[in-house]
This record gives sequence, structure tokens and C-alpha cells, in this order.
Amino acid sequence: MKLIGTYVSPYARRVAAALVSRAVPYEHEDLNGYANPARARELNPVGKVPVLVLDDGERLIDSAAILDHINELVGPERALVPRFGSARRTALQLSAIATTICEQVTAHYFEQQRPSDSAQPELLERYRAQIIGGLKALDVASHSNGPIGIEPLDIATISAVIAFEYTPKWYPELDPAPIAPALASVAAALADEPAFAHTRPPMA
Repeated sequence: MKLIGTYVSPYARRVAAALVSRAVPYEHEDLNGYANPARARELNPVGKVPVLVLDDGERLIDSAAILDHINELVGPERALVPRFGSARRTALQLSAIATTICEQVTAHYFEQQRPSDSAQPELLERYRAQIIGGLKALDVASHSNGPIGIEPLDIATISAVIAFEYTPKWYPELDPAPIAPALASVAAALADEPAFAHTRPPMA
């Protein structure tokens, strides 16, 4: 398989982290869709990464869909998501919160890049509130015996740690550690795990 997408993207990175965590071999093409939109559109009709090219040439797009395939590929004994019940719902919900944090961090960053006379303070504040709300929700789940931080790594922990690391790089005015101290402890404890250490972009 071949994973296409820069690890600067939290969505490409969480796919890579999932593959590493389950020892699934893959090639990597470090494509930034913003820097090379033509190449991204060749691979994905909406011009986004990640893209996972399967051995038969089929292309999967969108990190959630790709992770669903990986979950099926590795089988129930090594699943990224619990098979059923409240544990499954919790893992998927926490993963969704983490990806929303990343979306809003990115949106906040680009809104800040507008000329000062056209940036919308109310929109920036909305993004900020959503990010903080998401971090607090992940923090609750990161306390002792919570669903984030368990071994083996699952989709909730992978997504939460990546969101935690992504936030201060693109929103440096917002330090996530005081907002989510339990999540900060989980991220620190797992910093050297291959799933994170091997996929951390140079800027991190």
C-alpha cells in the first residue's frame, strides 16, 4: 500500500499512526495538497489528502474511510475500534471530537491570515471556543481508567494525541496543556511510541 499525504496534515498523520501501530507496511509519498494542488486533484477529486492506494490500485480517500478499511484489514483481535456497544460509540465520538479540533485550528489559522481589516473577530472567537470545548471533552476521557491512553492504541487515543500536538503548532497563542492537563500527560507518556514518533512532522 501507499499512503499519500504530508504528516503535517493531522488526517494523513492519524492514518500513518494507525498503520504503524498495527505494523502494517506501507510506502509514503509526502504530498502537501496546498503546495501541490494539481497532484492532489489527480489522486482525489476534491484535492485533499490523505489518499491510500491499495495493492490493486484502488484509491481510498478521507481519513475516516481509510481507517475503517485498516480496521477491517487488521481484524478483530487488533481492531482500532471496538466492535460494538458503548465502547465503540465512545471511541468514534472521541475521534470525531479530535478531528473537529484539527478542523477548527486550521480554520482559525487561515482566518488569521486575512488582512487585519477583513478578519472576523467573532469567527475567530467561535473557533477558539470550539477548540477549547473539544480539548476539555478529550481531557475528561484522558483521566485514569478513561478511554484515551489505553493500550493498544485505538482510534480515540491516536486522534486525540495528534490533535493535542497539532493545536499549538498552528494556534501558538493557545496552549492546550493547561486546558487539558490529563490529555497532556497522555501525550507526553506516548511521545516516543513509534506510531507518534515515526509520524511526527519535522516542525513538531
